[in-house]
Amino acid sequence: MTFELPPARDLHDAASATTAVPSGEASARLADLATLAATTLQARVAVVATSEDERVLMLASHGGDHGHGQLSRDHLIVRTWEQHAPLLVLPDMPADPRCGARFYAGIALRGRAGQRLGTLAVFDHEPRDPPTQAQLDALTRLARITATLLEQRHLERRALIVSQAGEQAREAVLVGDRHGRVRWQNRAAEQLFGNQLAGQPVFSLFPLRLQSDQDIAQAWLAGRIEGSQLLRMVAPDGSLRLLDATRSIWRYGSDRGVTLILHDVTEAAHQRAQLDRLAHFDPLTGLPNRNALLDALAAHPDWGVALFAIDRFKWINDGLGHVVGDRVLQAVADRLQTKADAQVCLARVGGDVFAVACSDERLAADADATDDEAVVPALVEHLEQTLRVRGHEINIDVSVGIALRGDVRGQGDLLASADLALNRAKSAGGHQVCRYQEAMRTDALARRDLDRDLRRAFANGEFELHYQPQVELGTGRICGAEALLRWRHPQRGMVPASEFIDLLARSPLGAEVGAWVLRRACLDAAQWPDPDTSVSINLFPAQLVESLVAEVQLALAAAALPAERLELEITETIALTQDSAGAEALAVLRSRGVNLAFDDFGTGYASLSMLRRFRIDRVKIDRSFVSGMLENGEDAAIVRWILMLARALGLRVVAEGVEAMPQADWLHDHGCEEAQGYLYAPALDADALQVRLQAQQVEMAHG
Repeated sequence: MTFELPPARDLHDAASATTAVPSGEASARLADLATLAATTLQARVAVVATSEDERVLMLASHGGDHGHGQLSRDHLIVRTWEQHAPLLVLPDMPADPRCGARFYAGIALRGRAGQRLGTLAVFDHEPRDPPTQAQLDALTRLARITATLLEQRHLERRALIVSQAGEQAREAVLVGDRHGRVRWQNRAAEQLFGNQLAGQPVFSLFPLRLQSDQDIAQAWLAGRIEGSQLLRMVAPDGSLRLLDATRSIWRYGSDRGVTLILHDVTEAAHQRAQLDRLAHFDPLTGLPNRNALLDALAAHPDWGVALFAIDRFKWINDGLGHVVGDRVLQAVADRLQTKADAQVCLARVGGDVFAVACSDERLAADADATDDEAVVPALVEHLEQTLRVRGHEINIDVSVGIALRGDVRGQGDLLASADLALNRAKSAGGHQVCRYQEAMRTDALARRDLDRDLRRAFANGEFELHYQPQVELGTGRICGAEALLRWRHPQRGMVPASEFIDLLARSPLGAEVGAWVLRRACLDAAQWPDPDTSVSINLFPAQLVESLVAEVQLALAAAALPAERLELEITETIALTQDSAGAEALAVLRSRGVNLAFDDFGTGYASLSMLRRFRIDRVKIDRSFVSGMLENGEDAAIVRWILMLARALGLRVVAEGVEAMPQADWLHDHGCEEAQGYLYAPALDADALQVRLQAQQVEMAHG
């Protein structure tokens, strides 16, 4: 890394400066230049002004009572600041209300790099003939001299700022000359090395015998290796210190040298070493970790274990930041410890998962028992009290999975069994206490087998897409189709979607299958005869990542399908589990023409908040409301509310599960534009849909 040192006489001189305004000598020179400018144009007033921190300051003047300091926005020089190119001559103008000027001649002052430094301006209270060319040439020469002085002033000011910042920095800063001797140091360096640093060789401060790798340290100090380096040195009190060092080269003209920035990491290194030794403790909370828990369970063959997880902890991390999230974890650990006794082992076994191990009797006791006996109910109540963390009031819910030693055969399965119970509690909506049962392991094995079968099915090409038409209620025309994944098993035939879609949505395989669905649906839609027919695709949670943008664009390009014909559907469950990357990916795709739909709208408690987070084009009324709206007033009211809300927000609406003409008529009468369901067609394979669409085209062509 290289930077240019400002041309101060010496860094010590820059550090000792106390003001950013011109020194007496520099101010006098600027005043002389103003006088020469006024004399050259035979005017009464001349001013040297500069721009600094978005302010225009007068540095010197001749004639009049102008003083120094900031010029107001209505001052003539400020108003005409951008009009100089570089000269601006106004020989006869209306009297300026600020300074009474009738004649003005100004020239922009620029540095060697072309940057605007200021203005040299001459004005008079009477109109004048335009300056002669000789006068303008002389003014230009004066402007060059003035610009040089101003550039020197800016550079000296920068040197002062850099020097003062280095002086106050917590890190030690050493500046060495071209011979490697210390030329300047800040206070932190003096505290670290002592006061007698000037003139010492920089390398001598870090004896090679102390370095972990002498060859690398020597090469780094000599500038033959880039990057940072850990260096050891002996402090004045005799202690050994470890420094994280970065090096940069400074240059000023033909001179050059080295700057070292040193951060003392001795204490941090000691702490890391201590934590490394404490292999049985969690560094964030101080609780025992999984290894310590397993040791405790091995020592107590009659103990079971309960796993406590914070529901929706990701929301805390995403919404309030990881610092607050860490404090919440520490607060939970503290609360667990206040309720624990010598017959309980606590541990942190995962991100937001804590373990409590004790006797089966205490874990199995219900809320009617005493707090000492009913460990789980007492801890749940204690943990769910309001937390106050860094100015935030936070209420948490916990899910608990319990595995008793008597319910589990073999110690090795105990934690895994508790984890199965915890997963069951979470899948039930959270804020649940679930005790392990043997059927959970059976279900887990069945899900494992199903996941294996799904992977085999995907590899063997057993998945296919069917399409359910979406029709315009006013015309009956098929305007789109929803792509639905189907599994044609070689022995079982068509496997019901309810048996595998949910597992696929939770599996990493969902991302691969979802990408295939996207490509296949775009290729199929590109073959449909009506160029206005859209295709809707349900996204799996694993697809809502940053790479979704490229994935969709590749699918559209491969099929030559316009983005406007593709609609991506998300559900509230998916939306609530996604971080900002998923929302940003959908926003980018929508900005490029892809439509977004909210599936199963109205069935969750956060549907409205999701409309604010995700810019949606269309909402889909869930079939559960459509099926009951003609008989159930509450369902009808919800459907009417969704239609009114969509109208107010400019959203299109499609109703799902329409099975009878009275339902279609009611929806159409209340402003619903589109519908899908068995009234129009079940899900059709690609060929059958193609036939329907071609027949529709023929009908439309013949009126």
